[in-house]
Amino acid sequence: MSTTQGEWYRGIECASRAAAAGGDPATRAARVHAALEPLLADTAAAAARACSEGCAHCCHFPVGVTLGEALVLSRAVDAVPQLRARVLTEARATEGLGWPALVGRPCPLLVDGRCAAYDVRPIPCRALASSDAAACAAALTGPAEVPRDEEAWWRGLGAAAVLAQDGGGATRELRSAVAALLECATGSETGAFAASRPAG
Repeated sequence: MSTTQGEWYRGIECASRAAAAGGDPATRAARVHAALEPLLADTAAAAARACSEGCAHCCHFPVGVTLGEALVLSRAVDAVPQLRARVLTEARATEGLGWPALVGRPCPLLVDGRCAAYDVRPIPCRALASSDAAACAAALTGPAEVPRDEEAWWRGLGAAAVLAQDGGGATRELRSAVAALLECATGSETGAFAASRPAG
């Protein structure tokens, strides 16, 4: 088994234990996030991470979210009228764009260089960690290799695979999924999520 496979399975194991306690998809997502945090922080490369408050290069790449994560995000966003308006406006402005065209566009949750929903950010935002902020900036304008913490990344991918089971195995693009949930009727969240733009 490769190192990346081993870390992927560690993420699956961690998320499976956390999700097994039941609850709705949002509750399971919150529980998985809490269980995953120590696992993401405890890697061989953690001390070399260049990520810090105010560094937001990665917030200019599209992000895939699971149903539970989109529910958690939509509830947090809905509580802040200005943030709700930002997400809806950005989702409408980008609805015809493919995934590659979203590179370079700031996440609508990025306000004044900081994530306005940091405490409920999805797994890709939690698991992506780089040791070179300049490489992250360069990746926004062309092909550049970003030295990421592979242990954290693959643990996150494993955990996200568990959460994706709530949405039929699917992930959706963050701005599209959250906007769809903000505008849907209560009880139709799963359908609204499924109809939003696929990730990738």
